[in-house]
Amino acid sequence: MRFIEEELKPDMEQQFQIDRDRQAIFGHSLGGLFVIHALFTRPEAFRYYIAGSPSLHWNQEVMQEEEQEFVARLKQHPVNVRVWIGMGEHEKTHPARNNDKASGLTERLSALKQPGLDIAYTEFEEENHVSVLPFLISRTMRFACSPES
Repeated sequence: MRFIEEELKPDMEQQFQIDRDRQAIFGHSLGGLFVIHALFTRPEAFRYYIAGSPSLHWNQEVMQEEEQEFVARLKQHPVNVRVWIGMGEHEKTHPARNNDKASGLTERLSALKQPGLDIAYTEFEEENHVSVLPFLISRTMRFACSPES
């Protein structure tokens, strides 16, 4: 995150016109796990956090700690983020059970009813961990680039 915040974003802002209020991060698989890590540790870094098939079975203890710290900070430091987690339906059969973990995370964060924290979960029918990627990319563009209501 330090590289993204201190090097990549400033470099991009020098080369392109960037709307800082609409920045997004997308990742798939371990990249999706990184998106969740970024949300928990640097929620002010982006407006949109899109995690495609996040590998939530990886480093579970650390991620649980980060989630608890994120939730504790919300009371004193409100956020203004939209989070979307997408998975392929056929990922349910994988022993890691990441669909259950992703929908559980969505339910836990939604239950907070925290203003400024908008979270959604989508499961794509007939798709697996790899075949879901084009659908994730298409939906990510609509999620992050469409006008908000």
